[in-house]
Amino acid sequence: MRRLALGLLLLTGCVELGVISDGTSISVGKPSDGWIIDPVRMPDSGRGFTTRDVWRTRNQRFGTDELIDLVVAVSGRMSTRVRDVRIVIADLSGPGGGEARLWHRSHQSGRDVDLLPYMRDKDGKPFEPDAMHVFDATGTAIDGSGITLDVARTWQLVRELLTAPEATVQWIFMYQPLADKLIAHAEQLKEPEALVAKARMALKQPGDSARHDDHMHVRVYCSTADKQQGCLDIGPMDLWALRQQELAASPVLAAIGAFHPPVAAEPEPIAVAAPVAAPALSPADLRSLGRILRTRDLVLRRWR
Repeated sequence: MRRLALGLLLLTGCVELGVISDGTSISVGKPSDGWIIDPVRMPDSGRGFTTRDVWRTRNQRFGTDELIDLVVAVSGRMSTRVRDVRIVIADLSGPGGGEARLWHRSHQSGRDVDLLPYMRDKDGKPFEPDAMHVFDATGTAIDGSGITLDVARTWQLVRELLTAPEATVQWIFMYQPLADKLIAHAEQLKEPEALVAKARMALKQPGDSARHDDHMHVRVYCSTADKQQGCLDIGPMDLWALRQQELAASPVLAAIGAFHPPVAAEPEPIAVAAPVAAPALSPADLRSLGRILRTRDLVLRRWR
């Protein structure tokens, strides 16, 4: 009844604000007790990604605009570095979100997606996963297949997720020994300390569910607009706060963030203001913007 009441409130109270009728998604509630309004379906395949029949058949293929943008864009960018295999996308949420107890405790509000890490076969060659393979603490599949976790490429994927402009990642749930391998690899590469610190915050083995030794469970924070419609983040907000600092410091990220504006309660009055000078772009900002424009990886489905 609580869900029905809030759903009716959203439908009756927000249409006039353009929240429902503008065609953008709304994540409502918690990842373990929520649902989605007007979700986006994750394509079954695209540049740098694919899925398998088991997940296609379940139809847990739906998420928020921000989550789908993140997965599609990150997969596309990874495809420029990893050309021989694709990222395999497992479950997201159901068509309207809500419970999917047969498979998940969370995945209810459109902000969760399961990704299979990069792998190598028994001969050490890149292997595009056919299914989830359970890994032991050394990163070796326990089924005797000889398949191993591709630490180097999986770290690249984690790096891309944590630095992506499309959405802010809160968690990358993963078996802790495997997460530790990724962080150790990042340290060996002498990745920036700030990035490694982000990875330490995001890469965690969940304490209230399966240990995630066969996949990576990625969760993004509520968007600013969805927070105003009842979306609830659970757990630390550290990575969200860091992203806000990055937005304030980077003209490029700030410009990208402007494509996801908060939903105003009332129309802003039209006013004539003096021209404002564009913010100066640093060389790093210019390189970042150039990469995005060249690869056309910024999907921005909220403008669909």
